[in-house]
Amino acid sequence: MAAHYYSPDDPENYITPSRLKRLGRKKQFEYMVHWFRGMFEDPQNEMPYADKEDPGDSPYRYPWGGPYDADEQLQDEFSGIVPIEVIQEAVQEVQSDGTLEWAPGPNHPDQIAAREEAMAEHYDELPPPALEDIQRRIENGVVPSFGNPLEREEREALRRELAELRALLAQDPQPHGGIGHNQPPEQLALTVDLKIEATVAIDEMDAELAKEMPNVEVVVDAAGRLQKVLSWIGKKLDKSVDSFMAAIGSASGVAVVGSVTAQLAGVPVVEKIGQVVGTALHWLNTVTLPF
Repeated sequence: MAAHYYSPDDPENYITPSRLKRLGRKKQFEYMVHWFRGMFEDPQNEMPYADKEDPGDSPYRYPWGGPYDADEQLQDEFSGIVPIEVIQEAVQEVQSDGTLEWAPGPNHPDQIAAREEAMAEHYDELPPPALEDIQRRIENGVVPSFGNPLEREEREALRRELAELRALLAQDPQPHGGIGHNQPPEQLALTVDLKIEATVAIDEMDAELAKEMPNVEVVVDAAGRLQKVLSWIGKKLDKSVDSFMAAIGSASGVAVVGSVTAQLAGVPVVEKIGQVVGTALHWLNTVTLPF
């Protein structure tokens, strides 16, 4: 049984099973249908066809679990919460298009487990994608997946990075000792406009990450604006954004290193922007990783 059920009218709000039990039958029906359609889908959407030589009882193969029966799944989830006759109404509704066998949808535990297994196999081997790649995945219909332990861990790490960057940007400019305690080059100081742009991007990204189901396009847009700040600084150092991003560690979003760090000694805000963008890319990769 789920700990809570999301509203069919407002994806940001949810109710507990005890609250669902107290609702009227019409609302119970709506919540059950919404839950089922979020957890299961028509197998023709993603399931591969069964082998012609050994088709079995179904035209599809179910590598991530299934096929599932709507009556069985709805009773397993809502029996004892919702009257059986209301459950049967929900069963009739979800089967009204003729679909009787169901595959796990993107939010189903079977799909989440398969996605986590895929990440465990490939995550450390691949560099984080570019923001353009993330945007392309979204445009191609990849449905973001939230709530698994890896996603939660990366999201919290990103929010900590954002808080640290916000604090750095809010500080009055102070001299920082660099190599040989020299002052950092004056031309690297962020302009007022860039500081405002970075701060707005931070606030928008953090507000989205605080939601149960963030809009990844908002995060992509905010990360893109932070990359523009890096681009401006990169031009001052005759470095491209790629020069910054190539130095970001693949496992933890660790900061700009090597010669770039040496040239930016005493400018921690720049390193922190690099960390934030790198961690944002890893989080975006985690939630949009396609099979």
